[in-house]
Amino acid sequence: MKSKNTDTILLDGKALAKQIESDLSERVTALKQTTGRTPILATILVGDDPASATYVRMKGNACKRVGMESIRVEMPTETTTDELLAKIEELNENPDVHGILLQHPVPEQIDERACFDAIDLTKDVDGVTCLGFGRMSMGEPAYGSCTPQGIMYLLEHHDIELAGKHAVVVGRSAILGKPMAMMLLNANCTGKQQV
Repeated sequence: MKSKNTDTILLDGKALAKQIESDLSERVTALKQTTGRTPILATILVGDDPASATYVRMKGNACKRVGMESIRVEMPTETTTDELLAKIEELNENPDVHGILLQHPVPEQIDERACFDAIDLTKDVDGVTCLGFGRMSMGEPAYGSCTPQGIMYLLEHHDIELAGKHAVVVGRSAILGKPMAMMLLNANCTGKQQV
C-alpha cells in the first residue's frame, strides 16, 4: 500500500501470510481428497531454548490452521550428533512424514551442519541443506531457506522490480544472509553482502 505523502511502500507481511495460509488450506484439502493422505511436518527441537520452543509451537499451530498435521520431536539438551542423525534418518525413512524442520540452534556439542545435511532433500522444507542451497543457487527446483524465501514472496507480491536494483544484505549466515544474497542475485539484482 502506498503512503499518502511519499512513494514509500509498506510491505504488509501479515496480510500476505493470511492469504498464503488460505491458499495452502485449499491445496491441502485438495491433496487430501485426491490422495487420501494428510501432509505431515516433523519438527525437531533439541534442548529447552524458550525462543526455539515458541517457534516450533507456532509451526505446529500453522500446520493445524491449514489442515496439516505435525509431529513434534523433542530431544534432551545432552543429545549427541549421532543420536540426532539417527532421529533424522528415522524421519527420512517415514513415508508419512513429508517435511522435516530441525530447529536452529542446536546445543553446541552437536554438529549442526552434518545434521542439516542429513535431511532428505525432498523433505528439507526449511531450505537448510547444502545440496538444497546449491540447487537454489543454480536456479534448480529446491525449497528456499524460509526467511529469505518469505522476503522474496513479499517483494514479488508487492510487484517490487528487482532486476537492475542494488541490494545490500547485512549478515552472512548460512540460513539467512547467504541464501538471501543468492536469491536476490537470481532475480538479477546486483549488490554486495555486508558482514
